[in-house]
Amino acid sequence: MLRTLPLIIAAATVTAGIGPAPTPREQAPRQCFLPQTVTNYRTDGDTTAYLRAGRNEVYQLQSGGCRGLTVSTGLTVVSRTGGGRACVGESIGLHTRGPSLRSENVSTCTARIVKRLSPEEVEALPSRVRP
Repeated sequence: MLRTLPLIIAAATVTAGIGPAPTPREQAPRQCFLPQTVTNYRTDGDTTAYLRAGRNEVYQLQSGGCRGLTVSTGLTVVSRTGGGRACVGESIGLHTRGPSLRSENVSTCTARIVKRLSPEEVEALPSRVRP
């Protein structure tokens, strides 16, 4: 009996260290929208735009400067991933249309989707930039 006791203790120690594998951390779902669901937008200069898309969600876009964005009367969003969806952290294409005599306010540029705003963040935006 004394000879088996150390084996039982050793087996119990090894077995105690073996348990269910840790579950992987659940990742937050990606925040995406389909470009064709954009219903409204507002701009803050030629570098920032706020889009209302998807299920009434507001996304902040940042560009390096998109000529005519401030005065645009139309904006088309084009996904660059090929999957059709536009997600936070990705770059998208913006096509602006605006009042002009010689199409100087018609341009194409690239913007990055910075984030999806919470309802509180949308409410905190100045009314002139809230879509």
